[in-house]
Parts: sequence; C-alpha cells; structure tokens
Amino acid sequence: MGPRRRPPPLSPDRSGRICPAVQGGDTVRLSLLPKKSEFFVLFEQHAQNAVEAAEALAKLLGDFTDVENKVRDIHAIEHHGDKLNHEIVRHLNETFVTPLDREDIVGLASRIDDITDVCYDVSELVQLFKVTSIRPPAVRQAKVLVTAATEVLAMLKNLEGLRNLEPHWIKIHTLENEGDQVWRDAVAELFAGSDDAIEIVKWKDIYSLVETAIDRCEDVANIVETIMVKHS
Repeated sequence: MGPRRRPPPLSPDRSGRICPAVQGGDTVRLSLLPKKSEFFVLFEQHAQNAVEAAEALAKLLGDFTDVENKVRDIHAIEHHGDKLNHEIVRHLNETFVTPLDREDIVGLASRIDDITDVCYDVSELVQLFKVTSIRPPAVRQAKVLVTAATEVLAMLKNLEGLRNLEPHWIKIHTLENEGDQVWRDAVAELFAGSDDAIEIVKWKDIYSLVETAIDRCEDVANIVETIMVKHS
C-alpha cells in the first residue's frame, strides 16, 4: 500500500476565499461566507424600484412639465417592478426550503409591487383627468411617500440578518400617520375652497391614491414586524 496522498494546501485568495491548490496550478474556490439568499436580493431590488417610482412621481407632481414623458418613465419603472415580482414568485415556486414563511414572501413581494403600481396609477390619473396644475397638498403627500419608501428599502436591507428593523418600521408608522393628516387637511381644504364638483372628485381621487401608496409602505412594515415576532 503506497503512502497516503496529502490534501492540497489551503490559502486565501485576494477576496478572502479559501483556495485549495490542485494539480496544474489551478485552484478550487470555497467561500467561507454564506451566499446572500436570492429572496433578500430580490426584495432589495424590488424596494429600490419602489423608491424610484415614488421619486419619479414626486418629480412629476413637483415640476408639472413634460408630463407625457414623465408618466412614460413611471410606467417603465412599474413594468420593471412587475418583472421583479414575477421573479420572486418564480423563485418561490422553485425553492423547497425558504428563509421566510411562504405567505410572508408573497406578502412582501405583493405589497412592494403595490407601492410601484399605485405611483403609476396616480400619474395615469393626473393625465386622464387632464390636470393643468398640481395642488400643493399632493406635493406634500409625494414627499412623505418618498421618505416612507426609502425607509422600506433601508428596512429590507437589514431583513436577512433580522437586525435594526424596529427603528425603520416605527418611522414608517409615523410617516403613515403624517400622510393621513396631510390627506385629511387636503380633502377638507378641497371641499371648503371649491364649488366645482368635478374638480373636487378629481382631486379627492388623486389624494386618496397617493395616500394608498403610503399605506402600502406601512403594510410592508407590518409584515416585517410579524416576521420579527416569528423569529424572536
């Protein structure tokens, strides 16, 4: 019986990965760090897309020029969000063991997608109603929405490690309350300051849709809070 062959030496490469040398000078790279779950990568991308939709809507409402192109841009962002949502569902259907409960994965994907969808719905409604100028409360609502969507993204970046989540969902709840107040003030001002029934209906619908987008941000926060309870 011949001498036992010793295993190849292990040495880290520049990235810090352990690389056993093999015959011919090649190496086999073994990562010591676990790969980030595809679900969390997709959640971050989905949330980033929602932030971009909210920012694009705020840009439309804050600078009401070149409306057709701005609405088209929001539609493109919404379409990308649909693709990301479908990718999450596809990956879920192909994965046997998931890092989160399946209903939570579906819920997160759906609610993030809703944020983007509603941003497009608002832009489409503004165009459909042939709005000629934007009322200031809508601009204030859009700013709250951008901040809330940004908090959603920051929260989801921490989701895999289940760390530092609470400050984000508390902030989102606070922003949702702020959005409610802006909506109430806007509707009260609308009914008090206009005798044009059509104008009232138009703007009440627009205000309500922007508020819906903010509510969907809170829905994401509620799901994350539930996930945290399950894993505590």
